[in-house]
Amino acid sequence: MDVFPWWTEEHKRFAVECRDFVERAMPRHVESKWTREFPKDLFEEIGRGGFTGAGVPKEYGGLGLGATGACIASEEFNYMPGVGRVFVGNLLGGLRQIIEFGTEEQKKRFLPRIAAGEIGAIVITEPFAGTDAAAIDTKAKRESNAYVLNGKKRFIVSAGVATRHMVYARTSNDPEDVRNYRHLTAFIVEKGLPGFTVEKINEIAGFKNVQNGVLNFDNVVVPMENRIGEEGQGWKVMTAGLNFERTLVSAQALGWMQAILGSVVPHAQRRVQFGRPTIDIPANQFKIADLIMKIKIARLLTYYTAYLWDLGADITIDSNVLKVYNCEGSMQASLDGIQVVGGEGITAFYPLEEIMNVSKVENMAGGSMEACRLVIFRTAMRQMAEAFKAQRKVIHEKLGIPVPTANEPEKQADADEEKILYTLAEDYRVNPGLYMSLDDIGEYFDTSRERLEEILLSLETKGLTRLYRTKKGLQLAKATYDGLKAAHPAEYYRWFPDWVTEDRIF
Repeated sequence: MDVFPWWTEEHKRFAVECRDFVERAMPRHVESKWTREFPKDLFEEIGRGGFTGAGVPKEYGGLGLGATGACIASEEFNYMPGVGRVFVGNLLGGLRQIIEFGTEEQKKRFLPRIAAGEIGAIVITEPFAGTDAAAIDTKAKRESNAYVLNGKKRFIVSAGVATRHMVYARTSNDPEDVRNYRHLTAFIVEKGLPGFTVEKINEIAGFKNVQNGVLNFDNVVVPMENRIGEEGQGWKVMTAGLNFERTLVSAQALGWMQAILGSVVPHAQRRVQFGRPTIDIPANQFKIADLIMKIKIARLLTYYTAYLWDLGADITIDSNVLKVYNCEGSMQASLDGIQVVGGEGITAFYPLEEIMNVSKVENMAGGSMEACRLVIFRTAMRQMAEAFKAQRKVIHEKLGIPVPTANEPEKQADADEEKILYTLAEDYRVNPGLYMSLDDIGEYFDTSRERLEEILLSLETKGLTRLYRTKKGLQLAKATYDGLKAAHPAEYYRWFPDWVTEDRIF
């Protein structure tokens, strides 16, 4: 494994330990895939090795290696896709929620168990709620010093074998609470509680030695001390660890890409067709080169995002970019890898078809690609607003064309209809196909937004402006054809390049 300059010596040693363990565990992992057995013994060994404590602070029995250490383990363990999938999704899932919202007593009770390898599950998806997690319908009713849970959860990884379950349930139907995301509450639900059962085990693509199923809650009494955060904070608890978990899922997909490369190249070096090894075929070389590029970019994105997390930076954009790139990348890498290997690539004797299937799962689970893109867009619109500020242009005095300017417009003392119409007309010369925002117009006048809106509305009633509104109110304005005529004569807007002669225009 290549290391990065910001890794500590502890990170470097941990990477070697993870790789050594995976090499020893691989035969047992493969065996469990063929027998369709959940390899509980492997997870016990993982726990004894302390690997699940990578992201757990040292004061709670962990290794204190942060997001970087957790990603190292996630990448390495996903050379074993089934075992690695459980490692990421469940053993580390929920960690940040407990750290950020748990009481000190809860941290002391649960974090050492995570560090020791206890299998856990994230329990969100329901028959009526998937990506739309705010629509969760499983109910939790407060009764004295406990909550009574009723509902169903589905597509739960490690259903039936997990001991600890991070569950989200509805505690309010008040429209105001729902509108402000105060209607959910988070709980740790432990295996063995009366009424808490496995309803069904699913057959999921790529989950050969991983259980996935439906959980049923029938008047399950959960003690107050297992509530994580306050009542109504469930949405905040859920989203607290989302960026962290998406970073780990991305490290998981990186491990899959590494496993693909490690299978494809040796095969192509030894498979002879048309009188030469298939690695000598240019089309295969291109696919292998693409895979190498994907891995190089994915590793840099993964560990830089983890580094930012460890520094305490906001990684909302980075972690979602990372998940989209790595999960879509691993899917494409599996398809390319199968194409290079040929028929054997779609057999169970190579990991390619398994990785193809689990990659598709990760294009939906833990935040679909569409959901991640929406987060990227919405967050970027806020955080990068300065970068999206429109560059101001003016008409060049000699050339008559729009050119950028760094000069701020001279503000006029007050605004009236004529002045605003002139401003819109001048903007037409610069940006004939665009509207002006109210902020754009406000740069020219020393007056309030309310006054600008009043004037624009008056111009609209006269047919001189066209306005665009949202539920937030008036946003954009543009002069109509009549507005342009009212501002200036037609000659004002005419312009032709020098090479156009008089006999070629009218």
